[in-house]
Amino acid sequence: MDIIISKEEVDLQESGLLVAGLFQDQRPLRGSTGWVDWRLNGLLSRLLIDQRLTGEWRERTLIPSQGRICSGLILLFGLGKAREYSYLSVRKIFPFMVETLLNLKASHIGLSLPYGDAYNVDCGKLAEVLIEGFMDSLDPYPLNRAWMESLTLSFAEGKERFGEIFLGIQTAQSILKDRLPIRILTPSETILEATAARSA
Repeated sequence: MDIIISKEEVDLQESGLLVAGLFQDQRPLRGSTGWVDWRLNGLLSRLLIDQRLTGEWRERTLIPSQGRICSGLILLFGLGKAREYSYLSVRKIFPFMVETLLNLKASHIGLSLPYGDAYNVDCGKLAEVLIEGFMDSLDPYPLNRAWMESLTLSFAEGKERFGEIFLGIQTAQSILKDRLPIRILTPSETILEATAARSA
């Protein structure tokens, strides 16, 4: 598995498919989903108003990006109520998410789920949980291992979050080293910055 960490924002990171999440009880949209909505000229907000999108638990909505972000497609996952969101809820939704990604035959996936103090979810720990979730969801299905090994995941939450994401992915890499080879791809100067920040 290759993991790309970028200093770009989520809308500028190239991938075939961007996976983002939204809550059923949080309006207006926030975080990366709010940013994507803005880039799509309010399309997601209109879908919410028309009740074609709700954010209910495990809801799936696939929409084209119309060239307004660098990912070709956007897969929105309903995360239920914001107050119930946690690392555990991310782990619970992951088998369903991986099944969907397998059915879509996605090979390069951008991941951007909600994080921050409002949810008690740290950006770096979330990246670690997401990578471990991929592995745990595929373990019962050895035929999907080839897909997993050839998969590319991208994380892009801006340069302020780069160091956190980098450390979270390094932790996942260390935990999974005997189960899955992970190669981390990132601009070399930012690796030096993240290493220096960890040493300080």
